[in-house]
Amino acid sequence: MLDSSVLIAAYISRAGTCASLLEDTLNDHDWIISDFILAELSRKLRDKFKYPEDEIAEIREAAMIAAEFVTPDEIASGACRDPNDLSILGTAVAGKAHVIITGDKDLLALTAFRGIPIIRPGEFWKFADPAARLPDTTEPADSADSGTSPRPQDRACKSGI
Repeated sequence: MLDSSVLIAAYISRAGTCASLLEDTLNDHDWIISDFILAELSRKLRDKFKYPEDEIAEIREAAMIAAEFVTPDEIASGACRDPNDLSILGTAVAGKAHVIITGDKDLLALTAFRGIPIIRPGEFWKFADPAARLPDTTEPADSADSGTSPRPQDRACKSGI
């Protein structure tokens, strides 16, 4: 699951780690989001980065189409240092996320929540199965190879993030 800090960085830079991560999520994973994350993304893009309302509307519309929306689970107030992060954790739990990707120091301090690892954006490709991204450059060992064994790039990487 990408938290709002990662999404903000992806949209304001349109290049770099967070943008690549968003693209990878859209192509290879189930994107989990909540109204809370989308509202925070919209608010920060508008208020802090002065994004025009029409661009924010396009981003919201794209998310509505591409993402799986969940209602965040209720998380106890003492679960993290910043009470504003409770909805992020609740979104991950409700969406059965396999990982929370964030730049938020308070979330990163947890390292994991209810078995869900919490990592920085640059750590994702180390966390994910690297074999799923490697091109198959090997030739079959012999001509009798039926080709039925899956090549690394044939393995679908559909984790919830």
